[in-house]
Amino acid sequence: MTKKRVRDTVICLLILSLLLSLLKLNSMQVLPVSGKEEVIIPGVIFNSYELGNLNYTGFSGIIAASGASLAQQAVSLQVSGADHDIVSTYRDIGIFPDSERIWQEAVAVGNTGGWWAKLWTRWQVRRKGYEVPLYLHVNKEQAEKTLKKLSEPWYSEPKDAKIAVSDAGRISIIDDVWGTDVDITAVMADLENKISATPGEPLSLHLSIVNIRPKQTKSDVEAYHITGLVSRFSTNFNAQRLNRTKNITLAAKSLDNYMLAPGEVFSFNQVVGPRVKERGYDEADIIMQNELVPGIGGGVCQVSSTLYNAALLAGLEVVERYNHSMMIAYVRPGLDATVAYDSKDLKFRNTSGGHLIIKCAITQSTLSVKIYGWAKQKGRIAFKSEIEREIAPKTIYREDPSVPKGNFILEHQGEPGYIVKVERYYYDEKGKLLRTDLLYRDYCPPVDRVIKALTGEALLPSEPSLLSNMDNL
Repeated sequence: MTKKRVRDTVICLLILSLLLSLLKLNSMQVLPVSGKEEVIIPGVIFNSYELGNLNYTGFSGIIAASGASLAQQAVSLQVSGADHDIVSTYRDIGIFPDSERIWQEAVAVGNTGGWWAKLWTRWQVRRKGYEVPLYLHVNKEQAEKTLKKLSEPWYSEPKDAKIAVSDAGRISIIDDVWGTDVDITAVMADLENKISATPGEPLSLHLSIVNIRPKQTKSDVEAYHITGLVSRFSTNFNAQRLNRTKNITLAAKSLDNYMLAPGEVFSFNQVVGPRVKERGYDEADIIMQNELVPGIGGGVCQVSSTLYNAALLAGLEVVERYNHSMMIAYVRPGLDATVAYDSKDLKFRNTSGGHLIIKCAITQSTLSVKIYGWAKQKGRIAFKSEIEREIAPKTIYREDPSVPKGNFILEHQGEPGYIVKVERYYYDEKGKLLRTDLLYRDYCPPVDRVIKALTGEALLPSEPSLLSNMDNL
Protein backbone atom coordinates (compact mmCIF):
# COMPACT_ATOMS: atom_id res chain seq x y z
CA MET A 1 0.00 0.00 0.00
CA THR A 2 1.45 3.31 -0.96
CA LYS A 3 2.04 6.09 1.52
CA LYS A 4 -0.56 8.26 -0.18
CA ARG A 5 -3.22 5.58 0.19
CA VAL A 6 -2.34 5.10 3.87
CA ARG A 7 -2.61 8.81 4.49
CA ASP A 8 -6.00 9.05 2.79
CA THR A 9 -7.26 6.08 4.78
CA VAL A 10 -6.23 7.66 8.08
CA ILE A 11 -7.90 10.94 7.18
CA CYS A 12 -11.12 9.15 6.27
CA LEU A 13 -11.10 7.25 9.55
CA LEU A 14 -10.57 10.48 11.51
CA ILE A 15 -13.40 12.22 9.69
CA LEU A 16 -15.67 9.21 10.28
CA SER A 17 -14.73 9.20 13.98
CA LEU A 18 -15.46 12.90 14.22
CA LEU A 19 -18.83 12.50 12.58
CA LEU A 20 -19.76 9.64 14.90
CA SER A 21 -18.77 11.75 17.92
CA LEU A 22 -20.79 14.72 16.71
CA LEU A 23 -23.83 12.57 16.02
CA LYS A 24 -23.55 11.03 19.47
CA LEU A 25 -23.17 14.51 21.01
CA ASN A 26 -26.17 15.83 19.12
CA SER A 27 -28.31 12.86 20.21
CA MET A 28 -27.56 13.69 23.84
CA GLN A 29 -28.78 17.33 23.59
CA VAL A 30 -32.31 18.56 24.19
CA LEU A 31 -33.36 20.19 20.93
CA PRO A 32 -33.96 23.89 21.48
CA VAL A 33 -37.31 25.55 21.02
CA SER A 34 -38.15 29.20 20.57
CA GLY A 35 -38.19 32.06 23.14
CA LYS A 36 -37.37 31.62 26.82
CA GLU A 37 -37.74 27.80 26.57
CA GLU A 38 -34.43 27.45 24.74
CA VAL A 39 -31.80 25.42 26.55
CA ILE A 40 -28.10 26.18 26.94
CA ILE A 41 -25.76 23.42 25.72
CA PRO A 42 -23.26 21.75 28.09
CA GLY A 43 -19.84 23.37 28.34
CA VAL A 44 -21.12 26.96 28.51
CA ILE A 45 -19.87 28.67 31.66
CA PHE A 46 -20.69 32.04 33.25
CA ASN A 47 -18.86 33.43 36.28
CA SER A 48 -17.66 29.87 37.21
CA TYR A 49 -21.25 28.53 36.96
CA GLU A 50 -21.98 25.63 34.56
CA LEU A 51 -25.00 26.61 32.49
CA GLY A 52 -25.43 23.39 30.53
CA ASN A 53 -29.03 22.14 30.08
CA LEU A 54 -30.48 25.23 31.85
CA ASN A 55 -33.55 27.00 30.50
CA TYR A 56 -34.27 30.67 31.19
CA THR A 57 -35.75 29.98 34.62
CA GLY A 58 -32.69 28.09 35.80
CA PHE A 59 -30.41 30.67 34.22
CA SER A 60 -32.19 33.49 36.08
CA GLY A 61 -31.27 31.93 39.43
CA ILE A 62 -27.60 31.92 38.43
CA ILE A 63 -27.79 35.58 37.39
CA ALA A 64 -29.47 36.51 40.68
CA ALA A 65 -26.70 34.83 42.65
CA SER A 66 -24.06 36.55 40.54
CA GLY A 67 -25.75 39.92 41.03
CA ALA A 68 -25.86 39.42 44.79
CA SER A 69 -22.12 38.76 44.87
CA LEU A 70 -21.47 41.95 42.88
CA ALA A 71 -23.82 44.16 44.89
CA GLN A 72 -21.23 45.25 47.45
CA GLN A 73 -18.42 45.82 44.97
CA ALA A 74 -16.88 49.22 45.71
CA VAL A 75 -17.35 52.38 43.67
CA SER A 76 -15.01 55.18 44.75
CA LEU A 77 -15.89 58.78 43.86
CA GLN A 78 -12.97 61.23 43.79
CA VAL A 79 -13.15 65.02 43.84
CA SER A 80 -10.09 67.20 43.32
CA GLY A 81 -9.10 68.96 46.53
CA ALA A 82 -11.36 66.83 48.74
CA ASP A 83 -9.94 65.32 51.94
CA HIS A 84 -11.26 61.85 51.20
CA ASP A 85 -13.08 59.81 48.58
CA ILE A 86 -16.77 59.01 48.71
CA VAL A 87 -17.37 55.26 48.70
CA SER A 88 -20.49 53.68 47.28
CA THR A 89 -21.43 50.26 45.87
CA TYR A 90 -22.58 48.67 42.65
CA ARG A 91 -26.04 48.23 44.16
CA ASP A 92 -26.42 51.86 45.25
CA ILE A 93 -25.15 53.19 41.94
CA GLY A 94 -27.47 50.85 40.04
CA ILE A 95 -24.96 48.50 38.38
CA PHE A 96 -26.35 45.01 37.70
CA PRO A 97 -25.55 42.03 35.44
CA ASP A 98 -27.13 42.51 32.01
CA SER A 99 -29.13 39.29 32.25
CA GLU A 100 -30.78 39.61 28.85
CA ARG A 101 -27.51 40.08 26.97
CA ILE A 102 -25.81 37.27 28.89
CA TRP A 103 -28.73 34.93 28.22
CA GLN A 104 -28.82 35.73 24.52
CA GLU A 105 -25.12 34.98 24.13
CA ALA A 106 -25.21 31.83 26.26
CA VAL A 107 -28.19 30.27 24.50
CA ALA A 108 -26.88 31.20 21.05
CA VAL A 109 -23.80 28.99 21.50
CA GLY A 110 -24.42 25.80 19.46
CA ASN A 111 -28.00 26.81 18.70
CA THR A 112 -27.47 29.14 15.75
CA GLY A 113 -26.41 28.58 12.15
CA GLY A 114 -26.75 25.49 9.93
CA TRP A 115 -26.78 21.93 11.24
CA TRP A 116 -23.09 21.45 10.49
CA ALA A 117 -22.16 24.71 12.26
CA LYS A 118 -24.20 23.69 15.28
CA LEU A 119 -22.57 20.24 15.43
CA TRP A 120 -19.09 21.68 15.06
CA THR A 121 -19.67 24.33 17.75
CA ARG A 122 -21.10 21.80 20.20
CA TRP A 123 -18.13 19.49 19.66
CA GLN A 124 -15.69 22.35 20.25
CA VAL A 125 -17.55 23.53 23.38
CA ARG A 126 -17.60 19.94 24.71
CA ARG A 127 -13.84 19.72 24.32
CA LYS A 128 -12.73 23.23 25.36
CA GLY A 129 -15.75 24.89 26.99
CA TYR A 130 -17.10 28.40 26.36
CA GLU A 131 -17.17 31.17 28.96
CA VAL A 132 -19.76 33.92 28.57
CA PRO A 133 -18.34 37.33 29.59
CA LEU A 134 -19.85 39.40 32.40
CA TYR A 135 -21.90 42.15 30.83
CA LEU A 136 -23.13 44.89 33.13
CA HIS A 137 -26.10 47.21 32.87
CA VAL A 138 -26.51 50.62 34.54
CA ASN A 139 -29.89 51.82 35.73
CA LYS A 140 -29.31 55.40 34.59
CA GLU A 141 -32.14 56.92 36.59
CA GLN A 142 -30.90 55.31 39.81
CA ALA A 143 -27.26 56.13 39.03
CA GLU A 144 -27.95 59.81 38.37
CA LYS A 145 -30.10 60.08 41.49
CA THR A 146 -27.40 58.49 43.68
CA LEU A 147 -24.58 60.52 42.15
CA LYS A 148 -26.50 63.77 42.64
CA LYS A 149 -27.19 62.86 46.26
CA LEU A 150 -23.54 62.00 46.94
CA SER A 151 -22.29 65.18 45.23
CA GLU A 152 -24.55 67.56 47.21
CA PRO A 153 -21.58 68.96 49.24
CA TRP A 154 -20.20 70.43 46.01
CA TYR A 155 -23.46 72.00 44.85
CA SER A 156 -24.17 75.68 45.27
CA GLU A 157 -27.20 77.35 43.75
CA PRO A 158 -26.63 80.17 41.27
CA LYS A 159 -28.23 83.51 42.06
CA ASP A 160 -29.63 85.77 39.39
CA ALA A 161 -28.75 89.40 39.14
CA LYS A 162 -31.67 91.56 40.19
CA ILE A 163 -32.83 95.13 39.99
CA ALA A 164 -33.54 96.68 43.36
CA VAL A 165 -35.78 99.71 43.71
CA SER A 166 -35.62 101.55 47.02
CA ASP A 167 -38.58 103.26 48.66
CA ALA A 168 -37.15 106.52 47.41
CA GLY A 169 -37.14 105.18 43.84
CA ARG A 170 -33.37 104.69 43.57
CA ILE A 171 -32.52 101.90 41.12
CA SER A 172 -29.54 99.60 41.67
CA ILE A 173 -28.38 96.21 40.36
CA ILE A 174 -27.61 93.28 42.67
CA ASP A 175 -24.76 91.22 41.18
CA ASP A 176 -25.25 87.65 40.03
CA VAL A 177 -23.54 84.70 41.72
CA TRP A 178 -22.38 81.65 39.75
CA GLY A 179 -23.17 78.25 41.22
CA THR A 180 -21.24 74.96 41.19
CA ASP A 181 -22.24 71.37 40.60
CA VAL A 182 -20.83 67.99 39.63
CA ASP A 183 -20.86 67.20 35.89
CA ILE A 184 -23.18 64.20 36.10
CA THR A 185 -23.11 63.66 32.32
CA ALA A 186 -19.32 63.25 32.36
CA VAL A 187 -19.44 60.90 35.36
CA MET A 188 -22.07 58.73 33.67
CA ALA A 189 -19.94 58.46 30.52
CA ASP A 190 -16.91 57.48 32.62
CA LEU A 191 -19.01 54.90 34.45
CA GLU A 192 -20.28 53.31 31.22
CA ASN A 193 -16.75 53.07 29.83
CA LYS A 194 -15.26 51.49 32.94
CA ILE A 195 -17.90 48.83 33.49
CA SER A 196 -17.34 47.78 29.87
CA ALA A 197 -13.54 47.71 30.17
CA THR A 198 -13.26 46.09 33.62
CA PRO A 199 -16.65 44.56 34.48
CA GLY A 200 -17.04 43.38 38.04
CA GLU A 201 -13.92 45.19 39.28
CA PRO A 202 -13.84 48.01 41.85
CA LEU A 203 -14.49 51.33 40.14
CA SER A 204 -12.87 54.71 40.67
CA LEU A 205 -14.76 57.66 39.21
CA HIS A 206 -13.62 61.28 39.12
CA LEU A 207 -16.24 63.93 39.84
CA SER A 208 -15.65 67.06 37.78
CA ILE A 209 -16.90 70.33 39.26
CA VAL A 210 -18.50 72.71 36.77
CA ASN A 211 -19.79 76.27 37.14
CA ILE A 212 -23.49 76.98 36.71
CA ARG A 213 -24.36 80.19 34.94
CA PRO A 214 -27.24 82.18 36.46
CA LYS A 215 -30.28 82.57 34.25
CA GLN A 216 -29.89 86.33 34.53
CA THR A 217 -26.45 87.93 34.78
CA LYS A 218 -25.53 91.50 35.62
CA SER A 219 -24.92 92.26 31.95
CA ASP A 220 -28.39 90.88 31.12
CA VAL A 221 -30.00 93.19 33.66
CA GLU A 222 -28.01 96.20 32.50
CA ALA A 223 -29.32 95.60 28.98
CA TYR A 224 -32.88 96.05 30.25
CA HIS A 225 -32.26 99.81 30.56
CA ILE A 226 -34.54 100.24 33.54
CA THR A 227 -33.63 103.80 34.46
CA GLY A 228 -36.54 105.38 36.26
CA LEU A 229 -40.22 105.78 37.07
CA VAL A 230 -42.63 105.48 34.14
CA SER A 231 -45.97 105.79 35.95
CA ARG A 232 -47.62 105.62 39.36
CA PHE A 233 -51.13 105.42 40.80
CA SER A 234 -52.52 105.23 44.32
CA THR A 235 -55.85 104.42 45.95
CA ASN A 236 -57.06 104.57 49.55
CA PHE A 237 -58.80 101.94 51.65
CA ASN A 238 -60.18 101.55 55.16
CA ALA A 239 -57.41 99.81 57.12
CA GLN A 240 -59.84 98.98 59.94
CA ARG A 241 -61.57 96.45 57.70
CA LEU A 242 -58.97 93.87 58.61
CA ASN A 243 -59.91 90.98 56.31
CA ARG A 244 -60.12 93.23 53.28
CA THR A 245 -56.81 94.86 54.18
CA LYS A 246 -55.19 91.44 54.49
CA ASN A 247 -56.44 90.42 51.04
CA ILE A 248 -55.15 93.64 49.49
CA THR A 249 -51.75 93.09 51.12
CA LEU A 250 -51.45 89.49 49.87
CA ALA A 251 -52.31 90.41 46.28
CA ALA A 252 -49.96 93.40 46.33
CA LYS A 253 -47.06 91.24 47.53
CA SER A 254 -47.67 88.82 44.64
CA LEU A 255 -47.26 91.70 42.18
CA ASP A 256 -44.31 93.41 43.83
CA ASN A 257 -41.04 93.22 41.83
CA TYR A 258 -42.70 91.45 38.89
CA MET A 259 -40.66 92.01 35.71
CA LEU A 260 -42.43 92.31 32.38
CA ALA A 261 -40.43 91.65 29.20
CA PRO A 262 -40.99 93.65 26.00
CA GLY A 263 -44.09 92.37 24.20
CA GLU A 264 -45.10 90.17 27.14
CA VAL A 265 -48.77 90.03 28.09
CA PHE A 266 -49.29 90.47 31.82
CA SER A 267 -52.08 88.38 33.40
CA PHE A 268 -53.27 89.42 36.86
CA ASN A 269 -54.80 86.01 37.60
CA GLN A 270 -51.66 84.16 36.54
CA VAL A 271 -49.32 86.32 38.61
CA VAL A 272 -51.47 86.69 41.74
CA GLY A 273 -52.93 83.17 41.60
CA PRO A 274 -56.19 81.84 43.06
CA ARG A 275 -57.71 83.74 45.95
CA VAL A 276 -58.53 80.89 48.34
CA LYS A 277 -58.27 80.27 52.08
CA GLU A 278 -55.40 77.80 51.56
CA ARG A 279 -53.30 80.72 50.31
CA GLY A 280 -54.22 83.00 53.21
CA TYR A 281 -57.15 84.95 51.75
CA ASP A 282 -60.08 85.78 54.03
CA GLU A 283 -63.74 86.63 53.59
CA ALA A 284 -64.64 90.24 52.83
CA ASP A 285 -67.27 92.10 50.80
CA ILE A 286 -67.43 91.41 47.07
CA ILE A 287 -69.89 92.62 44.44
CA MET A 288 -72.26 89.94 43.22
CA GLN A 289 -75.48 90.55 41.29
CA ASN A 290 -75.39 94.27 42.07
CA GLU A 291 -75.02 93.71 45.80
CA LEU A 292 -72.23 93.56 48.35
CA VAL A 293 -72.00 90.04 49.77
CA PRO A 294 -69.29 88.20 51.75
CA GLY A 295 -66.78 86.33 49.59
CA ILE A 296 -63.22 84.99 49.77
CA GLY A 297 -60.70 87.50 48.46
CA GLY A 298 -62.80 90.65 48.78
CA GLY A 299 -60.62 93.71 48.16
CA VAL A 300 -58.37 92.17 45.49
CA CYS A 301 -60.23 94.16 42.83
CA GLN A 302 -58.82 97.33 44.37
CA VAL A 303 -55.33 96.01 43.64
CA SER A 304 -56.22 95.14 40.04
CA SER A 305 -57.90 98.53 39.54
CA THR A 306 -54.91 100.43 40.96
CA LEU A 307 -52.54 98.47 38.72
CA TYR A 308 -54.84 99.08 35.75
CA ASN A 309 -54.64 102.84 36.19
CA ALA A 310 -50.84 102.68 36.45
CA ALA A 311 -50.75 100.63 33.23
CA LEU A 312 -52.93 103.23 31.45
CA LEU A 313 -50.59 106.02 32.55
CA ALA A 314 -47.62 103.99 31.26
CA GLY A 315 -49.24 103.89 27.82
CA LEU A 316 -49.54 100.09 27.78
CA GLU A 317 -51.97 98.24 25.53
CA VAL A 318 -55.00 96.85 27.37
CA VAL A 319 -55.75 93.28 26.23
CA GLU A 320 -58.52 92.27 28.65
CA ARG A 321 -60.43 94.25 31.26
CA TYR A 322 -63.91 94.19 32.85
CA ASN A 323 -65.78 96.83 34.82
CA HIS A 324 -67.79 96.20 37.98
CA SER A 325 -71.58 96.00 37.83
CA MET A 326 -71.74 98.85 40.36
CA MET A 327 -69.88 102.11 40.85
CA ILE A 328 -66.98 101.85 43.26
CA ALA A 329 -65.48 104.54 45.45
CA TYR A 330 -61.71 104.08 45.19
CA VAL A 331 -61.35 105.06 41.49
CA ARG A 332 -63.27 107.34 39.16
CA PRO A 333 -66.10 105.89 37.02
CA GLY A 334 -64.86 103.79 34.12
CA LEU A 335 -61.35 103.29 35.58
CA ASP A 336 -61.98 100.14 37.60
CA ALA A 337 -60.89 96.60 36.65
CA THR A 338 -62.70 93.71 38.30
CA VAL A 339 -61.15 90.24 38.40
CA ALA A 340 -62.39 86.74 39.22
CA TYR A 341 -59.90 83.91 39.08
CA ASP A 342 -62.01 81.52 37.06
CA SER A 343 -63.67 83.98 34.68
CA LYS A 344 -62.41 87.57 34.54
CA ASP A 345 -58.82 88.71 34.17
CA LEU A 346 -56.85 91.92 33.75
CA LYS A 347 -54.35 91.65 30.92
CA PHE A 348 -52.13 94.25 29.27
CA ARG A 349 -49.20 94.08 26.87
CA ASN A 350 -45.81 95.67 27.46
CA THR A 351 -45.59 97.97 24.45
CA SER A 352 -42.95 100.24 26.02
CA GLY A 353 -40.08 98.75 23.99
CA GLY A 354 -38.12 97.75 27.12
CA HIS A 355 -38.42 95.77 30.32
CA LEU A 356 -40.74 96.99 33.08
CA ILE A 357 -40.83 96.34 36.83
CA ILE A 358 -44.03 96.58 38.85
CA LYS A 359 -43.63 97.79 42.43
CA CYS A 360 -46.46 97.66 44.98
CA ALA A 361 -46.41 99.26 48.40
CA ILE A 362 -48.92 99.72 51.22
CA THR A 363 -48.52 102.62 53.61
CA GLN A 364 -51.14 102.81 56.34
CA SER A 365 -54.36 103.07 54.28
CA THR A 366 -52.84 103.77 50.85
CA LEU A 367 -52.05 101.27 48.09
CA SER A 368 -49.47 102.51 45.58
CA VAL A 369 -48.45 100.89 42.30
CA LYS A 370 -45.38 102.16 40.45
CA ILE A 371 -44.08 100.99 37.09
CA TYR A 372 -40.38 101.43 36.37
CA GLY A 373 -38.69 101.15 33.00
CA TRP A 374 -36.66 103.06 30.47
CA ALA A 375 -37.70 106.58 31.37
CA LYS A 376 -36.88 107.98 27.94
CA GLN A 377 -40.18 109.74 27.32
CA LYS A 378 -40.10 113.43 28.17
CA GLY A 379 -43.78 113.88 27.55
CA ARG A 380 -46.64 112.68 29.69
CA ILE A 381 -49.78 110.56 29.46
CA ALA A 382 -53.14 111.35 31.05
CA PHE A 383 -56.62 109.91 30.90
CA LYS A 384 -60.13 111.17 31.47
CA SER A 385 -63.41 109.48 32.37
CA GLU A 386 -66.61 111.28 31.58
CA ILE A 387 -70.18 110.24 32.41
CA GLU A 388 -72.00 110.69 29.13
CA ARG A 389 -75.38 109.55 30.37
CA GLU A 390 -77.01 108.75 33.69
CA ILE A 391 -79.75 106.12 33.67
CA ALA A 392 -82.37 106.46 36.42
CA PRO A 393 -83.25 103.25 38.28
CA LYS A 394 -86.74 101.80 38.14
CA THR A 395 -88.91 101.72 41.25
CA ILE A 396 -90.53 98.37 41.94
CA TYR A 397 -93.35 97.94 44.50
CA ARG A 398 -93.84 94.59 46.16
CA GLU A 399 -96.87 93.57 48.21
CA ASP A 400 -96.05 92.38 51.71
CA PRO A 401 -98.86 91.61 54.21
CA SER A 402 -96.46 92.04 57.12
CA VAL A 403 -96.08 95.77 56.47
CA PRO A 404 -98.37 97.87 58.74
CA LYS A 405 -101.11 99.74 56.97
CA GLY A 406 -100.04 103.17 55.83
CA ASN A 407 -96.33 102.30 56.09
CA PHE A 408 -93.80 101.42 53.44
CA ILE A 409 -90.45 99.62 53.70
CA LEU A 410 -87.48 100.43 51.47
CA GLU A 411 -86.03 97.03 50.68
CA HIS A 412 -83.34 98.32 48.30
CA GLN A 413 -82.22 101.90 47.82
CA GLY A 414 -81.42 101.52 44.12
CA GLU A 415 -78.60 103.08 42.14
CA PRO A 416 -78.52 104.98 38.84
CA GLY A 417 -76.71 103.46 35.90
CA TYR A 418 -74.13 105.19 33.75
CA ILE A 419 -72.50 105.23 30.36
CA VAL A 420 -68.90 106.36 30.86
CA LYS A 421 -66.44 107.38 28.15
CA VAL A 422 -62.71 106.89 28.84
CA GLU A 423 -60.02 108.63 26.76
CA ARG A 424 -56.23 108.68 26.96
CA TYR A 425 -54.19 111.76 26.05
CA TYR A 426 -50.56 111.94 24.90
CA TYR A 427 -48.58 115.18 25.40
CA ASP A 428 -45.06 116.15 24.38
CA GLU A 429 -42.47 117.62 26.77
CA LYS A 430 -43.83 121.13 26.14
CA GLY A 431 -47.37 120.10 27.06
CA LYS A 432 -48.67 120.04 23.49
CA LEU A 433 -51.39 117.45 22.90
CA LEU A 434 -50.14 114.90 20.38
CA ARG A 435 -53.15 112.62 20.14
CA THR A 436 -56.29 111.43 21.89
CA ASP A 437 -57.30 107.76 22.03
CA LEU A 438 -60.85 106.68 22.83
CA LEU A 439 -60.26 103.59 24.93
CA TYR A 440 -63.85 102.43 25.48
CA ARG A 441 -67.32 103.23 26.75
CA ASP A 442 -68.40 101.45 29.90
CA TYR A 443 -71.99 100.54 30.65
CA CYS A 444 -72.90 100.27 34.32
CA PRO A 445 -76.55 99.14 34.62
CA PRO A 446 -78.92 100.82 37.09
CA VAL A 447 -80.00 98.93 40.19
CA ASP A 448 -83.77 98.91 40.81
CA ARG A 449 -85.24 100.60 43.90
CA VAL A 450 -87.52 98.14 45.71
CA ILE A 451 -90.31 99.20 48.09
CA LYS A 452 -92.60 96.86 50.07
CA ALA A 453 -96.16 97.80 51.02
CA LEU A 454 -99.27 96.19 52.52
CA THR A 455 -101.30 93.94 50.25
CA GLY A 456 -104.28 95.80 48.84
CA GLU A 457 -102.84 99.28 49.46
CA ALA A 458 -103.89 101.90 47.01
CA LEU A 459 -101.52 102.54 44.12
CA LEU A 460 -98.46 104.36 45.40
CA PRO A 461 -97.04 107.52 43.87
CA SER A 462 -94.37 106.86 41.22
CA GLU A 463 -91.63 108.62 43.17
CA PRO A 464 -90.78 107.28 46.64
CA SER A 465 -89.62 110.72 47.68
CA LEU A 466 -93.25 111.93 47.44
CA LEU A 467 -94.53 109.39 49.94
CA SER A 468 -95.69 110.97 53.19
CA ASN A 469 -95.25 108.03 55.51
CA MET A 470 -92.03 106.08 54.94
CA ASP A 471 -90.62 105.64 58.42
CA ASN A 472 -88.26 102.81 57.43
CA LEU A 473 -86.47 104.58 54.54
